[in-house]
Amino acid sequence: MTEQQQAHPQSGAAQDKTQNQTHDQAQYSQPPYQGPYAAPQYRRLTRTSWDAPISGVCGGLARYFGLDPTLVRVLAVLLAVFTFPAAVIAYIVAWAVIPKE
Repeated sequence: MTEQQQAHPQSGAAQDKTQNQTHDQAQYSQPPYQGPYAAPQYRRLTRTSWDAPISGVCGGLARYFGLDPTLVRVLAVLLAVFTFPAAVIAYIVAWAVIPKE
């Protein structure tokens, strides 16, 4: 037996299997592809808990679309005034459907 075989009692096949496992683990632990055809970053629509005068729907929509929450609230009030039942019903449905962060 060589010195290396005495120091590492695993057989050659077991060593190869261990090396293949570590190679496979390294392959799957790499960050996702970031090239020109990469998938878009995942965004999730949630109601905010820290920016929520009523339920957080407007704050969540503002964060999702990258807008100012005050602007979204003003637009929501204008929609509620001019399209009374539809906007209020949509707001209540959004309150029930959109998860809280």
